[in-house]
Amino acid sequence: MLHLIDAALEAFFRATVPLGAQDVDVAFEAPDRDWSAKLTRPTVNVFLWDIRRSHQEHAGMEEVEVDGRLVRRSPLPRVDLRYAVTAWTSDHGDERALLAGLLRAILAHPEVPSTYVPDALPPTPSLRLLLARTGANEPDFGTTLDGQLKPNLPLTVVAPVETGVYTPAGPPVETIELAMTRTDTGGRSTFAVRRVAGEVTDPAAIGVPVLSPRGTATVNLAGRFVIPASAGDELVIETDPPTTVVVPVEGGVRV
Repeated sequence: MLHLIDAALEAFFRATVPLGAQDVDVAFEAPDRDWSAKLTRPTVNVFLWDIRRSHQEHAGMEEVEVDGRLVRRSPLPRVDLRYAVTAWTSDHGDERALLAGLLRAILAHPEVPSTYVPDALPPTPSLRLLLARTGANEPDFGTTLDGQLKPNLPLTVVAPVETGVYTPAGPPVETIELAMTRTDTGGRSTFAVRRVAGEVTDPAAIGVPVLSPRGTATVNLAGRFVIPASAGDELVIETDPPTTVVVPVEGGVRV
């Protein structure tokens, strides 16, 4: 996973700064003296120095498709990947220009566009980009880099982690049946109330009424509705011309 995020960051920086492949190298090694002594070209170093569980997480459950199957899982956990982004050139002015381009790219993009993210990473949520604010707890890289004083961009990437933990999802709910008892007739009688789910594929049906002998409903923006009905009831979808469908013994209806 981490190497895929490195690849996404390199693709992002090369496209947005931009960093020509023939002009500037991008490295992820620890930028110590031994490393810097071997540099022969302008280089952007993106050094991952800290990994922490992110507080930007969500509760609940979600349904996703995995290998063609619908599954349920908790929202993917997020981690904060903390990088020190530095520019290395033989000329002071070139270093400042390179660092300024990196700064503009980070500030202009709250997340890494999906164009630059490898397919093997989860498509959602996206990789968020955060630049540390004044007062944030950051290391002293002037000491960390063997005493080499170097301005750096303290970048945090908030990334989802695919854990592979999920459970198969059951079939969608198509009917809801309630048992109700009436006591206002002098005795007690129990009867079933069924609510039937429907789906309409015709875009022209969005917003139109749906009628059954037991109630009414309206087709929503997703082309769906839920209506009181029983097996054998005829539903009328008031398109032009009207569409009718008979409620089956089990399940919902699709038109």
